[in-house]
Amino acid sequence: MPAVSGLPTIILTGASGLIGKYLLDEFKNDFRIFAIARRSQQECNAPKHQNIAWIRADVANINSISKAFREITTAGGADYLIHLAAYYDFINEYHPDYELTNINGTKHILELSKNLNLKFFLFASSVAACSFPKPDNFIDEKTPADGLHIYARSKRAGEEMVKEFSEHTPSCIFRLGAVYSDWCEYPPLYTFINTWLSKSWRSRILAGKGESAIPYIHIRDVVSFFRQLLANYHLIKSGEILIASTEGSTSHLQLYKLTTRYYLGKATKPVYMPKIFCAMGIYVVNFFKRLFHQEIFEQPWMIKYIDRKLNVKLNRTPALINWQPSSGLQIERRFPFLIEKMKSESLTWQMKNITILRKNTERIDFNIYSSLADEEDIIVEKILPSIFKSPEFTSYPHLQNLDESELKWFIKLIYRLILTSINSNNKLLIQNYFEVSGISRFKAGYNFDEMTFILKTINKEIIGYLKTQKHLEKYEKEFYFYITLPIEFGIDEAEQQFQSYQFKPEAEVKKEFEVLSVEQNESRKLLEETIWNCLVNRK
Repeated sequence: MPAVSGLPTIILTGASGLIGKYLLDEFKNDFRIFAIARRSQQECNAPKHQNIAWIRADVANINSISKAFREITTAGGADYLIHLAAYYDFINEYHPDYELTNINGTKHILELSKNLNLKFFLFASSVAACSFPKPDNFIDEKTPADGLHIYARSKRAGEEMVKEFSEHTPSCIFRLGAVYSDWCEYPPLYTFINTWLSKSWRSRILAGKGESAIPYIHIRDVVSFFRQLLANYHLIKSGEILIASTEGSTSHLQLYKLTTRYYLGKATKPVYMPKIFCAMGIYVVNFFKRLFHQEIFEQPWMIKYIDRKLNVKLNRTPALINWQPSSGLQIERRFPFLIEKMKSESLTWQMKNITILRKNTERIDFNIYSSLADEEDIIVEKILPSIFKSPEFTSYPHLQNLDESELKWFIKLIYRLILTSINSNNKLLIQNYFEVSGISRFKAGYNFDEMTFILKTINKEIIGYLKTQKHLEKYEKEFYFYITLPIEFGIDEAEQQFQSYQFKPEAEVKKEFEVLSVEQNESRKLLEETIWNCLVNRK
């Protein structure tokens, strides 16, 4: 990312999530942004811009996130840090990421932030970190994070660490309501709408009296919240808790009526199921679903929240940052847009929501990439003797006369192409490289067989190393997809390039080389610089 004079800088963790992507789009012209995520920019369809530097790192892995912060420090540091990265699901059972990401990850970010001299640190919590209030009561900015479910406990731990951190670095905690967009993109809401509009026997059933309720907030209101928060951060006392949510709450009954009214033309009458029968049904359905390894949204822990309301009141936030939710973005006002997008652009609607609903926190590509990046020097040093000691080596006079440093440079170049291929989810990088460098390799004296020999040896040593890593053994089938396949694409392109030139008269090749060399060499240099610089300061 080229430096842009005068622009303040933000570090954004969790950049691949719903909020992260909208913030990138909102702030890309006004800030330099270091976007940190485990997914690639391409995979999560995040905005691309000259002011956005995408860094693949895992906040839960101290080595990974430390390297990211070293890159940021080398690039000039940052003014603000927005920590969005977190794990959540709706099962309410132990998952290692609650501790690894939500607790340890936050601890890592706070420790690494101490050396950045930040102007302000922003930590994302949730109104769900608080216990449901008693009937006709509400939670506000002073309500303790006393929720009992596992996500709430992990957020409470994060809040406590941030409060301690705020004693020496200006910080605030903001608790979010349930964030949705005009595409829905909030898993429980998506599940409700799909169920109520299905032909299932469950389509008209509401638990209890249908009064289960939580507060929602439109993603555009979230974006305006951040805009105002960053503009007014100097007015906020360090350690302050803010709430980014609408006031009150919206019940399942209200949502049911909105869904059926705007989809069917009129609101249908629901069937209310008493809490005791809901409990029996949830336990029975869960038993059979789990027996057949099928997913289900409704979980036993939800029973205790039937007909309870998580009402919110904004007592301090609007005055502190001059912000309040827009009346036009209340969920009751946006529902016609949600339903219309569902009806008119159903494929996009389903894709956006299924992607979030079935999110996979196990980033296979990132885990493979991290292992290879950490041990680059060791693996490259193993490839060289593997080439020299191979019986095939004696068949290639050109290789035998090649300077060892030049061969090592070429191996490192291919190695970093593989790393970049994994990191960017672009398996054609090695093919692209040979497309612009094939004639140069041919003129340098290489032939196709020895080029294939080098590439296959690189592949063999990398795969061999990965197979020795216990934490990667379950990914063995994916090694072909991420390592071997890109190399095979490269071999195929090299074959076409070499065949194209080996049967041409030398004079013709020389003339063609002279014509193409300037353009291709520039393309090759640009590609090589991109590869070389993609991991700048990675170590």
